[in-house]
Amino acid sequence: MRTRLLRLVLPLLVIAIAATTYDATDAMQKKGRYKKQGAACLWDPGDSGPDQCTPPPSAKGRFKKEGDKCVWNASDSGRDQCRPATGRFKKEGDRCVWNATDSGSDQCDPRQSK
Repeated sequence: MRTRLLRLVLPLLVIAIAATTYDATDAMQKKGRYKKQGAACLWDPGDSGPDQCTPPPSAKGRFKKEGDKCVWNASDSGRDQCRPATGRFKKEGDRCVWNATDSGSDQCDPRQSK
């Protein structure tokens, strides 16, 4: 009787632990979200909840993890993997460039069509 009960309970326990671990891992990886700011769709690493928008898939540029660093790659596409704690996008003539040492809100969105 004890062995039969163990055979029934053990698989359910394993499934419950696996499901809990998956949910916790998924929640830890989902830091920040895309938020609408006017016509732009920008990544906010300090916010939580569902994305308010998705950058256009044809848009070029994204933040990528490189070891312990988070860098802007203007020729890559896809979802941001991170966003540095400091820095902002600034207008330089007709270009929109990342300045890692500046602070304040972004002046432009490099993913918007020109």
